[in-house]
Amino acid sequence: QMCFIFTVPPKISNISSDITVNEGSNVTLVCMANGRPEPVITWRHLTPTGREFEGEEEYLEILGITREQSGKYECKAANEVASADVKQVRVTVNYPPTITESKSNEAATGRQALLRCEASAVPTPDFEWYRDDTRINSANGLEIKSTGSQSLLMVANVTEEHYGNYTCVAANKLGVTNASLYLYSK
Repeated sequence: QMCFIFTVPPKISNISSDITVNEGSNVTLVCMANGRPEPVITWRHLTPTGREFEGEEEYLEILGITREQSGKYECKAANEVASADVKQVRVTVNYPPTITESKSNEAATGRQALLRCEASAVPTPDFEWYRDDTRINSANGLEIKSTGSQSLLMVANVTEEHYGNYTCVAANKLGVTNASLYLYSK
């Protein structure tokens, strides 16, 4: 009497789509797989530490997700029959801006001056600059250059009236924050 044991390599049949969530949300990722014997599922966060979440669960639950938990998550389905099947999900975590650097500066009259403001945010923040309560535009020897997470206010030719207090404002759809910077005379 012959006994056949059918074995089937692991195959991920269904995995969560890439998602974008706000910081603090609860996230559940799903990864379903078929195979014989029944595949074991492991999740891994693809970071420098890349720690595995051994739960051998189809569901990976993240409660109150933080910005550090954004990135790619890898699901691996393995049984002893054949090589594992692996798929990835990207999780983007949105969070409001925080200003990480605001650099005051000093400059002599007649020279160039630079004020720098950096903010961490997802989505990328929009920057505005104010002098007292007046919004500054790129004009009259002032130039604002914003790229990604930093914004520069450049003064081509410093005069007495440029000295004083400036405000850098960083905003995205989740929030707004500001910092004060000074331009001092040298």
